[in-house]
Amino acid sequence: MAFGRRQVDSSTTGRYPGNKRRAARVKSGANGWLRLDGGFAMRPCKVLDVSDTGVRIAVDPALRVPNDFVIVLSQGGQGRRCFVKWRNATQIGAQFA
Repeated sequence: MAFGRRQVDSSTTGRYPGNKRRAARVKSGANGWLRLDGGFAMRPCKVLDVSDTGVRIAVDPALRVPNDFVIVLSQGGQGRRCFVKWRNATQIGAQFA
């Protein structure tokens, strides 16, 4: 390995050796909607990135998002059930069921 260069582990999907994601993420910036508690009401969110296995979204800090929800990525779409893997004040990382 040359001085000052990092060796990339080709067994991971990300650019850096510590990245253990199973699927590559694609940046989005699209609007999405959350369906909470199996209800009909939709809450807005911003889809930051999405992969085959999950999604990272930005939400209003005042919105209480449960540990499982349905995300709808297109108007009139069915949506996909998600389970929260991590969260902070304004973002949630969720895995598709």
